[in-house]
Amino acid sequence: MNSLQGGQMAMHVNLWASLGYGLTLLLIPEVFCDLLDAEKVNTAWLRTIGAALLGTNVVGSWLWLKSPSMDMGRVQFATATLEALAMAVSLVLDEFTANNIWMVQASVVLAFVVAIALMPTAKPELYQSVDVSQT
Repeated sequence: MNSLQGGQMAMHVNLWASLGYGLTLLLIPEVFCDLLDAEKVNTAWLRTIGAALLGTNVVGSWLWLKSPSMDMGRVQFATATLEALAMAVSLVLDEFTANNIWMVQASVVLAFVVAIALMPTAKPELYQSVDVSQT
């Protein structure tokens, strides 16, 4: 598998995982809290996070898949990395109220896997070595 194929796979995972999380958080944050067995406190923040996931991760991944560019690759890599780091810090600081903490831990692992897999999409070598216009 070359870097472009790996980047495409990572973008697809980012798009679909973010679509699922984003729609759930935006439309039914209470259900998300029920799944995690977490307190339903300030679900407005969950809706806001859902909207951000849809706007940045879903639309950004879709745009990159439609027309791969280094700038959009960098945005998606930076966003995924910041999200993974923020979730990990909150996990370490015990900020999550979830009783089903394994679901949070799994989300953090997935976020780091996606961020690492998106790394090639942020590097100029990908766009110099592969004719991305043929994808």
